[in-house]
Amino acid sequence: MDTGIRLAEKRDIPALTEIWKVCFGDPDDYIRLFYRENFDFLTAAVYTVDGRPVSMLHWFDAVFVNGSERRDAKFLYAGGTLPGARGKGYYGALFGYAKALADAGDFALFGKPASRDLLPYYRSLGFEADACFRRVTVRPGEIKPLTVFPLPPEEYNRLRDRAFRGRPYAKWPDRHVRWCAADNAYFNGQTLAFEWDGAVHFLMGAPADGTLLITETDLSLPQLKALGGALCDVFGAGLLKADLPGDACGEGEEILSSIIYNAPRNNTYVNLILS
Repeated sequence: MDTGIRLAEKRDIPALTEIWKVCFGDPDDYIRLFYRENFDFLTAAVYTVDGRPVSMLHWFDAVFVNGSERRDAKFLYAGGTLPGARGKGYYGALFGYAKALADAGDFALFGKPASRDLLPYYRSLGFEADACFRRVTVRPGEIKPLTVFPLPPEEYNRLRDRAFRGRPYAKWPDRHVRWCAADNAYFNGQTLAFEWDGAVHFLMGAPADGTLLITETDLSLPQLKALGGALCDVFGAGLLKADLPGDACGEGEEILSSIIYNAPRNNTYVNLILS
């Protein structure tokens, strides 16, 4: 039996799609959109058996920024294995491959476990927990006047860098933010800007079952509470939930947002991670 790890090529997209559907259950049109928009910019590694990919792991380029310090990083994403090939160490071998590249290239790896229960497994692969979100819930109050306008991804990225540069954070290339905005739009979301308290703010979010789910914003919790009614009105939602940096908010459910390898534990803010 011929087995091995290699980088994926475009001819592998049907096999990657098969693994994706089994592992994550997304519809075909979404998976096609993902690969059409991203394959030329990401890296995917596959574990093959008799020439057929049975396990996969993708990664996106990023940079960890902490003041004047910068460190190249890769965000690990959408890894999985076909059911018949599980329990044989293929997925762990792909992580070992990524770690060897990180060691040789002196860059960091980071990812987001699907749940905290998986942390012992990722620790066994050499990763450590780093940062957390606080998922806050805001019930809409008074609808205050708020004029919103669509925000191009490139401008969103500029505002994002300005908002988070005072803390350790993951900086993304514009193409990644373009994909995140497209991903958000696929789920009927909007990427918006608006003026409040004399400043321009940004928000990426989408409604789901009557709740506005805010993926990212520079608004603080008090600002979200003040604008909850207006934002719910914009999105046609009755409730608002937002993921905020865990060290900047004392309320809400704590959710592990990142695991890291080959980098110091700095509580690095790593949103826009396609959870």
